[in-house]
Amino acid sequence: MNLKQMEAFRAVMLTGSVSQAAQQLFRTQPAVSMMISSLENDIGFQLFERHKKRLYPTPEANYLYKEVEAIFSRIQDVNQTVQDIQNKQYGFLRIGCMPGPSNYFMPDILADFLIEHPKIQASLQTRTSDSVIEWVASNQYDLALAEVTSHQPKVGRNQLFDLLCVCALPADHPLAVHDIITLDMLDAEPMITLHPDHMIYHDLLQLFETGGYRMNVRLQTRFFIPALKFVERGLGISIIDPISAFSYTSYAQPGKVVFRRFQPDIFLRVGLLFPTETPSSMIALEFAQLLSQRIEDLCENPEQILCWDMDD
Repeated sequence: MNLKQMEAFRAVMLTGSVSQAAQQLFRTQPAVSMMISSLENDIGFQLFERHKKRLYPTPEANYLYKEVEAIFSRIQDVNQTVQDIQNKQYGFLRIGCMPGPSNYFMPDILADFLIEHPKIQASLQTRTSDSVIEWVASNQYDLALAEVTSHQPKVGRNQLFDLLCVCALPADHPLAVHDIITLDMLDAEPMITLHPDHMIYHDLLQLFETGGYRMNVRLQTRFFIPALKFVERGLGISIIDPISAFSYTSYAQPGKVVFRRFQPDIFLRVGLLFPTETPSSMIALEFAQLLSQRIEDLCENPEQILCWDMDD
């Protein structure tokens, strides 16, 4: 029993006529009759009886039809799944993300993506950058966003972004009147930094020491988002990445923290990372494209952060 025989049998059952079944299948009537006869020979029992030029299915035909209809229903499901895959509307997306962007930046982008792709399921896991890199390398994420070292090269499908850091100040700080905060302005000013093992701390300390200024570290945090809370409370000034600054503007009320350009430039390098041993799905690549566009937009239009406190 093959698929063409089942198709002919199903068409006859649905139409009640060999001629109508032939029209439905775009075949000749003798061809359909031959397939029905061949099917009856293969299965060893009669499927139809003819009375007064009409076909009547046997009880055995009715039993068989239920099974055949279930098969064709499943085929339709498979065809729909194929179409959904083609349209990037089917699949499961596993995303790993470092802490800063996982608060608001990444969830906002993922929400936009899932609204446009209602059949796609997703998992978003927040881990340290080292853990994210380890997990994506072991194929436990389809893509990931993590900090990478400044000298790390681009590998395979991975994308690297150098994010220009900004200066976060209490809104009522005397330096907030300036559009650009320079290193000499921060000499001995209370600073809120990341821990000494972080690349931003290392780069910042090197700039202070080279310029002959004193970096007055009052508070240290593991991540940028808590540092902004301390800035908000007036405890110091912080140099942070633009994604963390943008995330802060997504939930905080203007009037407590302002963001200004900082010179000389300090960059945080982040990577949009993929597993190296397995191919990426179409939905992973499409989401990566959206994520990449949002990051590039943030890098090319820093005014959306720097002018945030003027929006109120």
